[in-house]
Amino acid sequence: MSPMRRSFRVLAAAVAVLAAAACTSRQPDDQSATVGEVRIGVLAPLSGPNKAAGTDAVRGAQLAAALVNGEEGPIRLAGVGTAGVAGLGGAKLAILPANTRSDPQRGADEAARLVDREGAVALVGAYDAQVTDVASKLAQRLRVPFINGDASADFLTENTLDWFFRTGPADRTFGEAFFSALQQATPGRKVAVLYADDRPSNVIASLIRELATEGGYQVVGDPRRDDFQFQPGTPGRPANPAPAIQQVRAQAPNAVFLVASNPSDATQAIKTFGALNYAPPGLLAFGAGFAESPVLQAAGRDGLGVLYSAAWSREVASRNPAAKPVMDLYEARFSAPMTEVAAGSFTAVLALVRAVDEARSVDPQRVRAALLNLDIPGRDTIMPWDGIRFDVKHQNAGAAGVVEQVVQEDTFRVVFPAELAADQTVWPLSAARS
Repeated sequence: MSPMRRSFRVLAAAVAVLAAAACTSRQPDDQSATVGEVRIGVLAPLSGPNKAAGTDAVRGAQLAAALVNGEEGPIRLAGVGTAGVAGLGGAKLAILPANTRSDPQRGADEAARLVDREGAVALVGAYDAQVTDVASKLAQRLRVPFINGDASADFLTENTLDWFFRTGPADRTFGEAFFSALQQATPGRKVAVLYADDRPSNVIASLIRELATEGGYQVVGDPRRDDFQFQPGTPGRPANPAPAIQQVRAQAPNAVFLVASNPSDATQAIKTFGALNYAPPGLLAFGAGFAESPVLQAAGRDGLGVLYSAAWSREVASRNPAAKPVMDLYEARFSAPMTEVAAGSFTAVLALVRAVDEARSVDPQRVRAALLNLDIPGRDTIMPWDGIRFDVKHQNAGAAGVVEQVVQEDTFRVVFPAELAADQTVWPLSAARS
């Protein structure tokens, strides 16, 4: 970016966020008296196959803004007040949604537009791992903070970008939770990995094999021959995982990891297990395709007994005095149940607001420094975590995953970790369907 272009971007952001008369005459500590509005861009797929998740992400961010701005009563979370951003003199928070359409290039273009033209001082999003990857690298070039709360791909923090932070768990965290729950449920040590042949699913399949080896499990099949792999579906042509499922069945594993990165493949695979009348002792759903509970609900009876790892649990939230009022507000405001994606976006925005509050500035460098020093206890979030503290790779070290089991077509129960579990795992899978 040329110096002239860079200057234009900074000026545009300043005009949108700061009172023009005071922008150049006040010291940073005085910015709390000059900022009228803090603009945060939210990248989300608001059309296409992931529209539901994108809508939830924007709603979660909007609810966070409503709380910060005092529109929803005196609920306090993450050390953030309800009368605007206190460190900036009560500046209001504005959410700027942008539709990525789950397309990486469009995600990057929208990120640039939000910062250059709309005056966004930071970005949140973008749900899809590939979109988040490209957009976060653009944010690195633009030198603006990018907070992700809804994409768990390990490589996002392995990129070690200076301006990218993730509040939610990484895939490895979810995988470790799965194997811990599996160890508690069964003495069997033979697992299979059934996965869609796309990059995100392949990465998770490799991670599962690695974790299985670390835990002393036998992984059946030969990954060099692409065992138990199926082609993802396309518009008008659903995936056909039946041949791969039959191959898995022949190996008689104690548990099957089903990996899918999009909801249509996830739903199709679950239903195919039912159509083939195959219920392995354990079925563990892993990947972004299962990021929303409606995927398993849509599977009906075929989804009963499936284990699923999540960053947020509706059941745990209902027992949490900090989370339940937020969940209730969300559902009253949007006439829809709060989801994991909504909770992740909500939390990412509040973490960012806390950093702006502590920085007492919208200067990107100062906000980034505040993020590096952030320490929010778990009790001040709506998540079942130890809190929010970023490690050297800017991954939240306090993030954790819970494992839930579908016990009715619309009911999930936490089975791991033990301190949050309402029930023990129903094992084998057939027992959950009897």
